[in-house]
Amino acid sequence: MANALGDLAAQMAYQDKSNAVRWVDQANYHVTLAFLGEQDERDLEDLAELLDNHLPQTSLSISISHFSPFPESRPKLIAAMLERNDTLLELQRTVNTAVASSAISIDKRRFKPHITLGRFRHSKNHFAGAIPTSINLSANITDVAIYESNLTPSGAEYEPIFRFPLDDYEFEFDEV
Repeated sequence: MANALGDLAAQMAYQDKSNAVRWVDQANYHVTLAFLGEQDERDLEDLAELLDNHLPQTSLSISISHFSPFPESRPKLIAAMLERNDTLLELQRTVNTAVASSAISIDKRRFKPHITLGRFRHSKNHFAGAIPTSINLSANITDVAIYESNLTPSGAEYEPIFRFPLDDYEFEFDEV
């Protein structure tokens, strides 16, 4: 799915003659189930243990229904919007329950499942390209990860510090 999304984002980037959008590298495509912000390493380890005990042991299917400026009221990005299905919503609830059971406190935000393709730059330039309104892509989510976000001049880069495969489930973590 990342390759297909990357191809579609590249088509939109080609149309972005005014450079109004900072496009996300497809290696950084992900679905945010809970935004943790800056956290203590020990709290993240505790959360990883909770997730290890509660995540499902099977992958789940997701589908992208359309692209959209997001959020709709004051767009900050161009996103691939995921269809809300029961298994995706249950996965998100499981993650939020684990976070709530940990020492980590997060802002409660309504879950709008999406994959960020690009962020609008704060400039007078406007994106004049066409955003595909209808798309039919699907894939399986085969793992959940806790990522560390590193800000660089070219945008955020995400490095997994804990990864939880959903098939053949076995706890893994990378050295922090």
